[in-house]
Amino acid sequence: MTYRSPGKGAIEYTKQFTEGLTQEDALPVISRILSGELIDASDKRVKHCDYCGYYWRDESLRNTRRTCSGECKTDIKTLQRRKQRADKELINPKPRKRTLQDDYIYWLEYPFWFNEYSMIKIGWKFEAPYDSETIDAVSANNQIYGEGNRMRHLSGDKKV
Repeated sequence: MTYRSPGKGAIEYTKQFTEGLTQEDALPVISRILSGELIDASDKRVKHCDYCGYYWRDESLRNTRRTCSGECKTDIKTLQRRKQRADKELINPKPRKRTLQDDYIYWLEYPFWFNEYSMIKIGWKFEAPYDSETIDAVSANNQIYGEGNRMRHLSGDKKV
């Protein structure tokens, strides 16, 4: 049995047994109520709340309520809806919406794009094009200093 915070009906029912008692005196009475020792088996109006799990007295006309309060009823309906939605999602999952990033095959040894449109729309963020002056400056530096780390060539050190 899972106990949650008690509803109003469970609190009112327990108050009948603990009214006028101190906290120390009420504690064993409450534990006996929870274990069902003080519950009259012949009283068909005393029930377990389906949500919070505490005993309460059903005061409805036909004795058909299943929860001790409106809050418990709302919470149990919320749990039922959540379970129904989860079951529905398991049976009929929504297809994932396709994104442009799905066109990039990154897990192979040589990653590639298989859709040029996606490559152009996403690739520009990671590979910014240089203007012609910058490209000329880079190629001139490569001719002067060689490929790779320019600083290593200037200092004469070969870093390993």
